Amino acid sequence: MHVGLLEEDELPRGLRPLVLEVSAGSETPLVRLFERLPRDITADRLDRRRFLLSGPAEALRNLIRENMDLKFAKGLLGYLLQWEPDLVADLRPRHGLIPPQDLAFSLLPREEVKNLSPALKARHLYFGVEFRGPESAAIEILKSRLPFEIYGEPGGERRIVLSANLADLLVYLVKPLMESSNLKDEAQGLLEALRKEAPECLG
Repeated sequence: MHVGLLEEDELPRGLRPLVLEVSAGSETPLVRLFERLPRDITADRLDRRRFLLSGPAEALRNLIRENMDLKFAKGLLGYLLQWEPDLVADLRPRHGLIPPQDLAFSLLPREEVKNLSPALKARHLYFGVEFRGPESAAIEILKSRLPFEIYGEPGGERRIVLSANLADLLVYLVKPLMESSNLKDEAQGLLEALRKEAPECLG
């Protein structure tokens, strides 16, 4: 069996993370968004009208698709149509899109995310994880319910690719696997790999 980290450019497109800094002219769009925020997307306030939003690309697509009544979703779609058009072109409304003027978005590259405080870094620094092994062990990986893609035939060897921020990986994947006799060694190896990448978050 194998459990290890993947580089960001090795991830399937839908699992590649996007980290955005968002500024708003008022708090209203932010409050309405926070009320509907799904588990796979992380948001943190920087101040009253600025916050960080991050998640795998497919989770952000779903956020837009399921919340087009929100000003925030329209603003995010307008921004991504400029910077990542292939990702969201199919979500453009038929009657056109007028992005709100009081929302501003900017993509944070990974190097900038690494310079965040340890608390913010743990929530917005994403890692790809690859599992290769038998289906019986693959089930343990999937129990994490983190965003994933799975390959291979049912009943045979499986490959699973996950994408999540550091905090979610520790809580939903590493900790449960450490308690599993079959994958404890692999979980320990993954923990050490994450510690090398973000020592200030893990000590």
